[in-house]
Amino acid sequence: MPSEIVKRVISQCAGDGVPSAEVAKSIIGALKSLHAELTIVVGVQAASSLIAHAVHRTRDAIGWTIAPSAVITEKTLDALREDLAARPPAGCRSAGQILLLTLVDHLISLIGQPLTRRMLHSAWNMPDAALTSHESLQ
Repeated sequence: MPSEIVKRVISQCAGDGVPSAEVAKSIIGALKSLHAELTIVVGVQAASSLIAHAVHRTRDAIGWTIAPSAVITEKTLDALREDLAARPPAGCRSAGQILLLTLVDHLISLIGQPLTRRMLHSAWNMPDAALTSHESLQ
């Protein structure tokens, strides 16, 4: 399932003992890579809006300190990275995972699970062979 892919990416790029600044940098890097893949499918404006929507939907659960925005820009991503980096490492990982999972869930509802899964694999350089047998059946 795509949610398992997100959890795997978070654990690989933001393992235990990694400082919050590095975790935040990795999470924003994963978000930028996904944005690039989304841009191919829906265009720059829609891709930015989808990510902004995920930030908006997670605002209460995560307690983002960044200003609400209808689109995501480089400046917004920098502020998001700083917001994540200001948290303890575990909180940073958790917030990043919630944000990415929210975005992925929204993508699944819009474009379906198979295309979302392929997009995640492409964005995060995960070969299809990395799929578990359970994911292959989805």
